[in-house]
Amino acid sequence: MDGLGCLSGACKLGVLSKYSKFGNSANYLMSDINILAIFYAFSGGALWLLGSLSFLGVNRVNARADKWLGVFYCILACTFTQLFLEGFGIGGSFLIHLLELPRWAMLPCLYMAVNYYVSPSLPKKDWLLHFVPFLLFLLFSLVYLMPNLFHKENHLPELPPWIGFIVRYFFFGQMVYYWIACFALLRRHQKNLKMVASFTEKIDLEWLRYLLISVLFLIFIRILSISNIHVTYYSPILYFLGIILLAYSTLTQKSIYAIETYQPAENDEIAPKKTLNERLSTEQVDELKYTVLRKTVDEKLYLDPSLTLSVLSDKIGISTHELSYVLNNGLGKNFYQFINELRTEEAKLLLLSEDTKHLDMFGVAIRAGFNSKTTFYTTFKKATKLTPKEYIKANSEAT
Repeated sequence: MDGLGCLSGACKLGVLSKYSKFGNSANYLMSDINILAIFYAFSGGALWLLGSLSFLGVNRVNARADKWLGVFYCILACTFTQLFLEGFGIGGSFLIHLLELPRWAMLPCLYMAVNYYVSPSLPKKDWLLHFVPFLLFLLFSLVYLMPNLFHKENHLPELPPWIGFIVRYFFFGQMVYYWIACFALLRRHQKNLKMVASFTEKIDLEWLRYLLISVLFLIFIRILSISNIHVTYYSPILYFLGIILLAYSTLTQKSIYAIETYQPAENDEIAPKKTLNERLSTEQVDELKYTVLRKTVDEKLYLDPSLTLSVLSDKIGISTHELSYVLNNGLGKNFYQFINELRTEEAKLLLLSEDTKHLDMFGVAIRAGFNSKTTFYTTFKKATKLTPKEYIKANSEAT
């Protein structure tokens, strides 16, 4: 059976057969491979620990998402444990097969984890469909494969070529499909946040992007190891480096362990323009646009660092969907752009004011309504094509 790193089977035999013409060099190579297989133990151990921490809910933020992520890590740990045992010839066929058995459930578990991270309050009614291939393989294994492991020969039966083809390449297709699906979920989440919040750094799940990049690195190593003999040989080390990236991207992110300051409500999910508030006429949009601008600017509501779409809609007296529709169609902006552009205009005044000369840049940002230096610099540079210091200098020279 093929999986994420089945290097000890056909791939490893391919390495040895290529070098067998050199006589004893094949024995040296086998010895080197055994030594490098130690890194599989390092990778497996790190993943078992990471999976246990996630599954037990150490961060206590999103228990369901953490459990799915923990199961993903544990199944991945089974893969590297299997590779270590095969590399040193430890364990029988039954143990190896048990470690390989849950592999088709690995990427669906990652998908479910990402799904719960980006939308923890929404029900996942069709979650079982993602595990149908795994359940079919489990049934096939119980009926056809595992009974043979209890015979005296204790080995798996030879499968028809077409079954081997499906088992081998279906997993690759599954890896690519679910990675793309996970990344699409994250991108949609980060885009929707800018529709409902003016400050996204602590809730944009950026740590999850780095986690997915680490998973992609592992997938690339697996794919390259099939065609490149040098990647195959050094893959244990490369996998271990990928696991370090995976662990680092998970454990060093504050958002995984701290309760977020703002969680977008379920009714804040923004629907496509074609289906959102079609009942608003052009005249109504213009009237509401004037109301939104007058209320937000005159009362300087944008100076509130914790301002969100729902908070602003309550202050104006319209629904969140109506406010979002007016911003998108009346002003051509999302909530994030609308509020932070107003804050940028406030910052421009503060930077040139004598009353704020004693403040540093972060002090000016706070006074303007920003609660993140990154958001302040990014928004200011996008609006003025200058950094705050360059803006001060340019206006001083003009004066």
